[in-house]
Amino acid sequence: MTISLLDETGAPAVTWKVKNAFPLKLQSTDLKAEGNEVAIETLEIAHEGLTIENN
Repeated sequence: MTISLLDETGAPAVTWKVKNAFPLKLQSTDLKAEGNEVAIETLEIAHEGLTIENN
């Protein structure tokens, strides 16, 4: 799996390469029509290795 943090121009600033990743937990906020909250989703993953590449 590859995760990239993008800068203002949309170019990758930092890239994480994750080996043999699989999801453990997915959580999101309840969407309410009358609310004005920011929706936040959380994904927890397990993996067998991680490398960081600074671009």
